[in-house]
Amino acid sequence: MDKREDPRSLNGGPPRLRRLGLVVAGLGLGSALAYLFYKAIGARKQSSLPFEHIVDDRGTGQEKAAQILRKLRDRAFEASDEKLALALGRPMEEIVAWNAGQQVIDDDVVMKARGIAMHRGVHVE
Repeated sequence: MDKREDPRSLNGGPPRLRRLGLVVAGLGLGSALAYLFYKAIGARKQSSLPFEHIVDDRGTGQEKAAQILRKLRDRAFEASDEKLALALGRPMEEIVAWNAGQQVIDDDVVMKARGIAMHRGVHVE
């Protein structure tokens, strides 16, 4: 048996065996990278806000609260985040974060939004 046919010898083995070793190593590295990538994506998704979070005693969830704020902004404040922030007494960055779903909308904001909508005669629900 010559050196090329010896399956125990990877360095001096046949080119097919070396190629197989490279393919297996590449698959292992690729699957490890894919695992790390999906784990990082999953961690980001888990850190997103709980949209099932109930805001008030009416059972308003985060998505419904965000819709109320968007409707109020669009219908009563000329679609201006700045004007809505001023009316609610909150910084504009909070309004932008709520619209992007990056912060939890609390019950105080929803109650203020409903009160402002009622005072201005705007239907938001």
